[in-house]
Amino acid sequence: MAFTLLLLSACAAPDEPPGHLRLIEPEPQWQGDTLGLHTGVDFRPGPDIVEALNHGVTVHIRVRIHIRRPRELLVPDDRTRNHRFEIRYLPLIRHYELKDLKGEQRRSFPRLSMVLEALAEPQWLDTRLTADQDIPAAWRMQARVDIDRTRLPSPMRLPVWFESAWSLGDPWRYWQIESAEPRPHG
Repeated sequence: MAFTLLLLSACAAPDEPPGHLRLIEPEPQWQGDTLGLHTGVDFRPGPDIVEALNHGVTVHIRVRIHIRRPRELLVPDDRTRNHRFEIRYLPLIRHYELKDLKGEQRRSFPRLSMVLEALAEPQWLDTRLTADQDIPAAWRMQARVDIDRTRLPSPMRLPVWFESAWSLGDPWRYWQIESAEPRPHG
C-alpha cells in the first residue's frame, strides 16, 4: 500500500508556483502628446510572501517598460521606465499600505485583499515618450511586471533568487507603437 501511494505521488503533476503576478489587459495609450501603458496589476502572493509581509518585509512590485527603435538590441536608459509600488504591513495600526512611488500616492487598507484589489485597478503608467520625438511606426514597446528582489532586505536577497514563490512575474509583452495624431501648428 505504501509503495502504491509513493508511486502515485511521483506521477502527480509538478507543483505550480504559489501565487502569480501579471499585467491586466495592458494597452499602450496616448494621453495628449505622451505615451503610456494603461493596465492594472494582478498580484496573488503565495504563503511565503504573505508571511514575509506580516513580519515587516516590504514587497516591491515593478512594472518595467522599454521603448525600442528598430533593430536596437539594447534599450538606452532614457527609454526605460520602472513604475514601482510598495506593499507593507503596519503592525501598530494593523493595516496594509500600498504606495505608488511615481505618483507619491499612499493608501492604507485593513486587509491584504483590499490592497490587491486596489493594485488591480486600471491606471495609466507614463513612459515619458512624447509625440514630438518623431516616432516612426516601427518602434516597439515592451512591458512586464515582477517583484523587485533587489530591494528586499540584504539577508533575504540571495535565498529568494532560488525560491519559486518569489520568482513571480509576467513574460515580456510587445506592441508596435503608432505615433500620436499630428496636431496643427498655430
